[in-house]
Amino acid sequence: MNKSRREFLRRSGQAALGASMLGLLDPSRLAFADSEETRDCPTLLCVYLRGGADSLNAIVPYGDPLYYQLRPTIGIPAEADGEDPGVIKLNKMFGLNPAMAPLHPLFEKGLVAPIMNVGSTHTTRSHFDAQDFMEYAAPGVRTLTDGWLARYLLATTKGNGDSELRALAMQSLLPRSIRGEYPVLAVPDADPDQALTAFGKLYESCNEDVAMQRAQMAKEKAKDGMDQMAGKDDASKGERENRHSIVTSGANTVRTLKRLRAITSAGASAPGATYPASRFGEQLRSLSRVIKARVGLEIAAVDVRGWDHHARQGSTDGVYHRMLSDVSASLAAFVTDLGPLVDKTCVLVMSEFGRTVRENGNNGSDHGHGGFMLALGGMVKGNHVYGKWTGLEESKLYEGRDMPVHTDFRLVFAEVLKRVFKYDALDKDFFPGYKPDDKPLDFLKQL
Repeated sequence: MNKSRREFLRRSGQAALGASMLGLLDPSRLAFADSEETRDCPTLLCVYLRGGADSLNAIVPYGDPLYYQLRPTIGIPAEADGEDPGVIKLNKMFGLNPAMAPLHPLFEKGLVAPIMNVGSTHTTRSHFDAQDFMEYAAPGVRTLTDGWLARYLLATTKGNGDSELRALAMQSLLPRSIRGEYPVLAVPDADPDQALTAFGKLYESCNEDVAMQRAQMAKEKAKDGMDQMAGKDDASKGERENRHSIVTSGANTVRTLKRLRAITSAGASAPGATYPASRFGEQLRSLSRVIKARVGLEIAAVDVRGWDHHARQGSTDGVYHRMLSDVSASLAAFVTDLGPLVDKTCVLVMSEFGRTVRENGNNGSDHGHGGFMLALGGMVKGNHVYGKWTGLEESKLYEGRDMPVHTDFRLVFAEVLKRVFKYDALDKDFFPGYKPDDKPLDFLKQL
């Protein structure tokens, strides 16, 4: 293998890696579709709180005295005490953590719906397994390679009628929920201009190498004769096809990222939409601009990491409170920023499992079972706490220590797909082997 070919393969490998990080787009399948149907499509944003976010210190069961017995130091006070804020009461049993104060006005307007005791039916307390099972929407199944959102995208694709921005992750790595056969754009964490420049140079170098290889092949054919070159030409056919795919797809990814950069850099936030100066706040600000640009965004995903609070979780002064404050303020700004488009937007916040009911000895909590979700947007039937609640008595807990799962997360996913996109996942084997025992929670309106 000559030096130029080795160098090309090295660069091609870098390009392929870079493209996979960015969510390689296949131009033969996607082309921007500026139709009225595309522009008016609804949007689902999935926010994943990675690490097992505690449900009981977010949607606080202040009306159950056992809560304070089991959480004497990390429990959220039922009433304000001096500078220590108390629970924001939603009903006689539940209240919001005061860190979630920005969401309370939205709850009262019917734009926020908490769901309690929701999660996976699988027994695992492993972050990795629980996240896989949830994002593939198949507890215990390890053979799936497409996430539940990726399966929806593939099942409903219009081919060249899809927007090139139909689905995206506002982060450098695609969450497993949207990894699969359908191409999805992942946005680099680095400064967009720098990422575009670096990827563009890599693409150009590959493109130059393709031209060089073609020129070299032509010279060898002219020198050695067509018959002698036939076998060499056949052997290199697959390599040339791979190079062409990398170059063409890389060009499409760069073009799409440039278009996305132009959208997210333009415009201003709506009055009253004050985003925190945080990574999550900036991600939601960018997503709001994509939605308002009406370019056909259907599925978006964002991860918020760091919810595994075995220590220093705290009450209203711990790390959990600070993180929850950022998430809540960012979500409230996002909903406000969308204006009328909030009526066609659904935000679903989730985590792989909840935490132990009883606090541990390190001012924190450990891996649990049942957790919580939050649904936000104009499609939500809010001002109500959803999910079956059976209390905190030991006999009612899962294995005597965790919140039980009374609502399978697949029931929530199925309702979201049906109400937001009119896609009935329960009519087919979309969730392998799943036959729901319960009726839908009915926490969403029909669009």
